[in-house]
Amino acid sequence: MLSLNPLHNGAKILFPKEFLHPEVDKKYSIILKNKHSYFRRPIDFINESIQRVDVLGFLNASIPQNQTNRGAPLIDPSRIEQNKFLHTITDYNYRSEITPIALIDKTLNVEFRHTLGYLNYIILFENFWYLYCRDEPYSEMVKQFSIDLFDENGVIYCRILIDDPVINAMDMLSFDCTQPVTSPSSFKMEFKYSNFDFEFEDRYLEPNETMPTNDSQLIIPEC
Repeated sequence: MLSLNPLHNGAKILFPKEFLHPEVDKKYSIILKNKHSYFRRPIDFINESIQRVDVLGFLNASIPQNQTNRGAPLIDPSRIEQNKFLHTITDYNYRSEITPIALIDKTLNVEFRHTLGYLNYIILFENFWYLYCRDEPYSEMVKQFSIDLFDENGVIYCRILIDDPVINAMDMLSFDCTQPVTSPSSFKMEFKYSNFDFEFEDRYLEPNETMPTNDSQLIIPEC
C-alpha cells in the first residue's frame, strides 16, 4: 500500500561491488580487516555512510514569447489619437522545442558522512584515480546504479535506474582548526549519467480486481 504521508516514504541507494576498482577493493579489504571493522567489504563500508541522494529534476521546460498589441486609450475626451501606443500585453509561455530527455538534469548527487579517519573519502578518492586512468576501458566501469523506493511497509515497489554513471566532481577535504570540529560532517560526490528509467515490481503492474474504480464499488471478500 502506498501512503500519502511523506513520513512513510523511503529510499535507498547501494553502489554495486563493480563500482570499486579491483585494486582498491583488495587494498582496503585488508585495511578494514586489520582495523577490526564490522565491514569486511569496502563497498559495504561506503554504502553504509551514504546520507542523502539528489536525482532527476529539470529546468527551462518553457519558452516565453512577448505578445504585443495596440493599446486602447482611456475614455476621455481630452485624449488624442497620438496617445495610442504599442505595449506588451503579457508573456505567453510555450513548451520548449528541446526534447524532454534533454531538459532533465542528468546529475546524481550523493552525500556521505565522514567516518573516523576519513577512510570512506580516501577510498572514493583513490577509486576515482584508478577509474580515470587512461588504460582503464569503459567496459570495466560500472554500468548502472539503482535507487530503491519503498512503500509504507518497507517493501521495494520501484527502482530508479541510472545508466552509465561517471564521476564528475567531489568535495574538497577541508580542515578548519579554528573551529571545535576541524572538518565538516559530510561530503558530496557528483555523478553524470546518460539515461534513466523506472522499474516497477511486477505485482504493481498487474490489474487488481479488488481495487475500487469509478464504475464499481469495493469488492469485499466473503469470510
